[in-house]
Amino acid sequence: MKKILITTCFIGMLAGCQSNDTVQNVQQLDCFYPDAVTVSAPRWICDVMPEGIEMGAVGYSKKSVAGLNIMRDIATNDARARLAQQFESNVNTLFKQATQANIVSTTEEVSEEVTEYFETVTKNVTSRTLSNSRVIVTQRSPGGGLYTLVGMDKATYDANLAAVVTAAGQKDPQLWNKFNNKKAAEDLEAVLSSLQKL
Repeated sequence: MKKILITTCFIGMLAGCQSNDTVQNVQQLDCFYPDAVTVSAPRWICDVMPEGIEMGAVGYSKKSVAGLNIMRDIATNDARARLAQQFESNVNTLFKQATQANIVSTTEEVSEEVTEYFETVTKNVTSRTLSNSRVIVTQRSPGGGLYTLVGMDKATYDANLAAVVTAAGQKDPQLWNKFNNKKAAEDLEAVLSSLQKL
């Protein structure tokens, strides 16, 4: 009887623990301002993107005597730079996945040439501009800093991805002169074709 009672208590304790750790509770992450670590912050400040944002980045400006407008510009530029870096990384990852799927019989040198070319194009397109990224929300922190979320919805993200693929397919003469391997050119065409179907 004593064993049954102990087992029942143990099972009851486990059941109690399980009911406290629901998926919803696990997803309710605590978020605090990095410049005011004892104060709760909106979850987007901790990189939890709001619904409808395909990709976003948070920028920050410390408190400045120059005023709120300058702080807003600094935070927005910081967020856009982070968004561009994240976009570039995502596009290069997609390209590498498409490369692995579409280039089956090629030398390592050709594959490396294709990848380097695409990464250069991605960097050039991304550094020029990420079209239609926009400020989603800004928030002053208790420490006086300003946080800004800049993001893109799915349609904007897809349009920017298409711009990179189009630029890579246009064979920019400066870049294409370095990229004169026929097999590499054919492989690149196959990869770009698969990326256009995403």
